[in-house]
Amino acid sequence: MANAAVMAIAHRGASAEAPENTVAAFDEAIRLGARAVEMDVRLCKDGIPVILHDATVDRTTSGTGAVADLTRLDLLRLDAGSWKHPRFAGTRIPLLTEALQAVSDDAIAVLEIKEPIDPKMLRRILDEFAPRDRWIMLSFEDDILKAIRKEMPHAALGLLSDGWQSDLPQRCATLEAGILALNTAILSIERIKSAREKHLRVWTYTPNDAGSVAACAAIGVEGIITDHPELIRPAANRS
Repeated sequence: MANAAVMAIAHRGASAEAPENTVAAFDEAIRLGARAVEMDVRLCKDGIPVILHDATVDRTTSGTGAVADLTRLDLLRLDAGSWKHPRFAGTRIPLLTEALQAVSDDAIAVLEIKEPIDPKMLRRILDEFAPRDRWIMLSFEDDILKAIRKEMPHAALGLLSDGWQSDLPQRCATLEAGILALNTAILSIERIKSAREKHLRVWTYTPNDAGSVAACAAIGVEGIITDHPELIRPAANRS
């Protein structure tokens, strides 16, 4: 098991147990003890931020088509739970505002921004629905983070990367992003060391078995984004 200093970050909620990126998955993550809940944010046709990983609704709902071509009313008509299990029939794609309300009293909301979104709108939503210390925003795109940083000078930000480039720690520093979140496949002690030289916290995604979680913790990862947040338990809860 990971040591107590490692943050359990539920990947799209407790997505091994409940339909990903839904309030049901967020509730289950909190029940399992996750200290943070990761979710994916993109825009529907109305320009409203909604929680969905894919650019289309095909994989995780009863519908088809691009999220950008569907209104919020269109999305409300879709079943986003039955694909996981019949007991989740009728589960809906949540708005960002609904997701924040479901999470922020009990865990940190980790928002992966999937596409450019007006940072002024993000700021207004976050100011209303989540205290400043209860959210973090991540992206794979430097330009998305730059726009957010310009609008929100004190925002907690992190840069995601599937591949290693030697300039990643410096890019984080330039963006004033305090977190470097790396695919588990590219982790190494040397890369973690180079991140720490820039005073960065290193997170990883998405180890989903006890051995992988323990290995990540052993080399100094501070946050683990996983479908199984129950693998990372506070020391007081262990037997």
